[in-house]
Amino acid sequence: MSIITDKILDLAGFDINNRDACLAAVKHKGYNIRFIPNPDKEAQLEAVKENGNSIQFIRNPDKEVQLAAVKQNIYSICYIQNPDKEAQLTAVRQNVDIIQHIRNPDKEVQLAAVKQYGPSIQCIHSPDKNVQLEAVKQDESLILYIQNPDKEVQMTAIESSGYNIELILRCPNWKDFEEEIETNMIIKDIIE
Repeated sequence: MSIITDKILDLAGFDINNRDACLAAVKHKGYNIRFIPNPDKEAQLEAVKENGNSIQFIRNPDKEVQLAAVKQNIYSICYIQNPDKEAQLTAVRQNVDIIQHIRNPDKEVQLAAVKQYGPSIQCIHSPDKNVQLEAVKQDESLILYIQNPDKEVQMTAIESSGYNIELILRCPNWKDFEEEIETNMIIKDIIE
């Protein structure tokens, strides 16, 4: 250890070689975990229970530690490199807006977010077809927030409300859909 690290630990007021002292330190202030070189699981759990954001100082936290952190503070998910699906779902169920802070949310998490609040589709990068369909079934105009809507999603939006053909035409890949529009009887009836 360096002299600076020793001084910091002295100022923090606990001996990192004493397990009980480490536990007491993180129970008092979760951020104290940053001074412990290789905290055991109990210390990690105590730290995130005191302050979920202290997870940022834990290398490769396991599922249980991630979940405890998110339960204490949903925004702690921002500090988790690859959050577990259960931690993602817990965060989204508490506040759907958190979906925008989850890197590569699981498809089940995306669907849960959109079911809870359709407009959250705009915070999801490359949602799969099922997630797109769920959003459009709630509100056809949400198709505007889908970068490259699937053809089935486009059809669903059009069949739900004829005016949405104008929305489809604003989508980036509408030309791929142009032939379908011309041959689909339902769409022809809507247009005419």
